[in-house]
Amino acid sequence: MTITKPPPPTPRAHPFPLKEWRGLGRPASPAFLFLTLIALQGKDPTMKLDFHVLTVYPPHNVNRDEDGRPKTAMFGGTVRGRISSQAKKRAIRLSPHFQDLQRATRTRKTGIITWRALGEAGVEDEKIRILAALSVNFALGGGGKKPQKKTVAEFLKALEEKKSRDNIARIQAEQACDEKTARLYVLEEELRSAQALVISTKEMVKLDAWTKTLAAACREAGQNAWKKAETLCAELCEKKSLLSKEDLDEDTVLFGRMVAADAKHNVEATSMVSHAITTHRFSIEGDYFSAAEELKDLGETGAAHTSYAFFGSGVYYQHAVLDVGALCQSLGKDRARQAALAFVNGLLAAQPGGKRNSYASDVLAAYLLCSRGTAPSFNAALAFLEPVVPEKGQDLLAVSAKRLREYYDTVRTAYDLSLEPLIFAAAPSLREGNAPTAPEVWTVDAVHRFVAETVGAVDTVGAA
Repeated sequence: MTITKPPPPTPRAHPFPLKEWRGLGRPASPAFLFLTLIALQGKDPTMKLDFHVLTVYPPHNVNRDEDGRPKTAMFGGTVRGRISSQAKKRAIRLSPHFQDLQRATRTRKTGIITWRALGEAGVEDEKIRILAALSVNFALGGGGKKPQKKTVAEFLKALEEKKSRDNIARIQAEQACDEKTARLYVLEEELRSAQALVISTKEMVKLDAWTKTLAAACREAGQNAWKKAETLCAELCEKKSLLSKEDLDEDTVLFGRMVAADAKHNVEATSMVSHAITTHRFSIEGDYFSAAEELKDLGETGAAHTSYAFFGSGVYYQHAVLDVGALCQSLGKDRARQAALAFVNGLLAAQPGGKRNSYASDVLAAYLLCSRGTAPSFNAALAFLEPVVPEKGQDLLAVSAKRLREYYDTVRTAYDLSLEPLIFAAAPSLREGNAPTAPEVWTVDAVHRFVAETVGAVDTVGAA
């Protein structure tokens, strides 16, 4: 019997051809290709917008560490200033550009909301209100065990323990209130969920409706209100019917959410945002300051207060990616266009607000290199592995922009990445001549058109 050798499998298409590495004159090694694929090969190709942003911060402390100093990171063997991606994303979410869009609420207070709403609806039984509050926390993904009658008894018992009594006494003294008010404060603190929950606008509406249904059912049940509440709360916890992945808010689709207790309600973010780091060495300066004593009638001299404040400054590079295909699939074309524009506006103009009043450090991005295509995204921080230093006739921003552009062009050519670039130069030192030449633009409106066109060109049927 003759055994025929099966034909070799058809190689999987890669985002760039496996051919000779430009400039080396020899085939790329398997190890190099493996590392490259790990770095660049993401999910299946989809239309993406890549953003490489340079922002110049004057003396600031927009994002500080536990010691009150501007955050830093080691990169290329030197200390760089750093602004966390979490701080940037929060600034984008809360920026004016998001005011007209649906925005989810990040909170630990859903239990407190339920407790108060039931009280306002006429439900006086404390046990029912506690059970409902704990059930809402559980049903919205707060984790822990499903609340039951025993859970409520343990909750009330804990309020009578020494730690709670001490807290009640402390609040009475600090707030100059009676024991009942102080106890209510401690009770509500204990109704917070164990972790912050991301609650969509639709889920908030469903929570309000469920609370009203429970209140009406308790009033109708009369003396059997507890049993009715037990039944409704058990159903809520079992079905987790408050959670929804329908009609998601724009910020949830952009930045995602994690429901640790119920993974099927997780939402994968359609954007990625890096930590921003300075393109150059970074140093933290200490500012010794004093506040003068203004009532000097007692003959005293000197300051009323002295302390230190810390700050830094520099040119920060930040990379972000927007998966336009997934965004359109989740929101539809119209809402996706609005969300994408809000995202890019926030990326350029929304900054974390740490020490804002002390430094007035709100700034607008000075340089944006944006590209669109289905090729893999890449972080261009490697352009600044060697810290930037000013060159003759060029400041830190100009040298940083030059480095970024050169690195981007090198990678795009080396990997044969099909990317269409757009450059937004918003600083005088980055412009040449009396008018921009493609792919450069000088107005943010041109950036908006580029982004809107990208969203409009996506086929939503095969976007995800």
